[in-house]
Order: sequence, then C-alpha cells, then structure tokens
Amino acid sequence: MSKTKEYKPSEEFANAMSLSNMQVLFDYEEGKLDTIQSLLLFSELLKSGLVWQLQDSYQSTAKDLIQGGYLEFDGTPTKKCYE
Repeated sequence: MSKTKEYKPSEEFANAMSLSNMQVLFDYEEGKLDTIQSLLLFSELLKSGLVWQLQDSYQSTAKDLIQGGYLEFDGTPTKKCYE
C-alpha cells in the first residue's frame, strides 16, 4: 500500500483559508485581495495542484505568474515577489 503525501498549507494560507476555502476564491474573483494575498493564493493553489482543477482563468493566471517570474511551477515565490 502506498502512502500519499498529506498536503499541509503554509501558515499564511491556512489563516487566509480558515473561514472557508471557497471564500478566498470568491474574494479573489471580487477583487478583494491585494497583490500579496493574490500571490499567496496562487502559490498555494500551485503547491496543492488544485489550480489545474479550477476554471481556465485560474490556470491562465497561474501560468502568467510563472512566466512573469513571480512564482515557480511548484508554487514557490521567486525573488521578484519581494521587489
């Protein structure tokens, strides 16, 4: 029997998601997240792989953030995030 690695979100993401997983996505879609919060959201969505199961607009934004040099494909923020 193989063991699957349990996904554990970062503390910042866990705090942001504590009210409801969907609420953060709704807040993002309504433009209520600032740039840092949006980057954290996409970082965690990439880390979990969930971004690839969401609608195309999330996938497109994730790809743009990767191509723009803000996030690695695995969700790790790059130095550009801190500039």
